[in-house]
Amino acid sequence: MKKIIALILFCGFLSTANAQKQSYQEKKATTNAQLIADTMVLNDSTKTLLYAILLGKYNETSNQIKGNDLSNEEKKVIYKKSFKETNDKLSALFSKEEINAINALLKEQNKKKRIKVKKQ
Repeated sequence: MKKIIALILFCGFLSTANAQKQSYQEKKATTNAQLIADTMVLNDSTKTLLYAILLGKYNETSNQIKGNDLSNEEKKVIYKKSFKETNDKLSALFSKEEINAINALLKEQNKKKRIKVKKQ
């Protein structure tokens, strides 16, 4: 119960923090949350919480990596840590099987985006 309340407060903070502009991270979180919600048939409140978790993940990794001239190994460490933290947050809302399904959908979505970038 405490985790859910903390998540709701976190969502509120994220939604007001950058209300004026829609960054790449926000667009990515919106697209991915919508894909997952449509595939898994999630209600609006769960979709909103999922969006907040994904947005937090994308913003945090971006802030840690952008402009820091990190090696690929250092970036991998940041991505792995972010993946674990995100799964921990998702575990308050979803079962292990649902989390695995979410991660598979995110992985598939990222592959599609890489293919589009290579074609251009």
